[in-house]
Amino acid sequence: MKVYHPIQELEATGLVIAGTSLRHGGSSLTPYTSLNLAEHVGDDPNAVAANREIFFQQTGLADLHYCRQIHSAEVIDVHEKVPVTPDVTPEADALVSAQYGVTLGIFTADCVPVFILDVATPAIGIVHAGWRGTFARIAVNAFTRMETRFGTLAANCHVHLGPSIQKCCYTVSAELLTQFAERFGSTVGNGTNLSLQAANINQLIEIGLPSPSISVSPFCTACRTDLFYSHRAENGQTGRMLSFIRLNLEN
Repeated sequence: MKVYHPIQELEATGLVIAGTSLRHGGSSLTPYTSLNLAEHVGDDPNAVAANREIFFQQTGLADLHYCRQIHSAEVIDVHEKVPVTPDVTPEADALVSAQYGVTLGIFTADCVPVFILDVATPAIGIVHAGWRGTFARIAVNAFTRMETRFGTLAANCHVHLGPSIQKCCYTVSAELLTQFAERFGSTVGNGTNLSLQAANINQLIEIGLPSPSISVSPFCTACRTDLFYSHRAENGQTGRMLSFIRLNLEN
């Protein structure tokens, strides 16, 4: 059984393997049914461990680096092939690296996973962009860190916004919608609905990322709970997908 949705726009470069896990094929019980990969949502730790073993065996991934996500604008530079553990997990919401063979990952169940590939360096980044992180420009912060550390230029990058809750299902307060429209433009809202995708795209274009280099998943997590977890559609108790990116090993 297929366990992840590949990001073909990035994998087509031959530089990375990238994707978002699907929710089926695992051992977790309701309400985490079934391939929950996150340790922090209340699921049976043994089920999560079994799910991760299934996932890693089927994808061939290793050296997974992730963070304890706190809806911040913090970015971590991953430069060592040492995977994190539940006891040693740094707090942040984005990771960047230019190290071959290292897998970067973030966990989502509606928030936007933002994949970054600098094809020139090459270097990679992965961003957890909920509404707080998006408002704080977490994706821009990741680019800034990549520019400082690796010399990344936005013009050399491809960005993909993965499966996440979309405007069709993401209703917010009028106050929050106004704040987003003032910061990121009127295209982010429609009535009482907010597009986190548009808010992230607008701020990335503002820093010089070519719009043709940005792709967006057609999947809304709240609409497609048959494939993905949705915190909002499943009343706050559900599993998490793992969105990941890894630079292929040097030939």
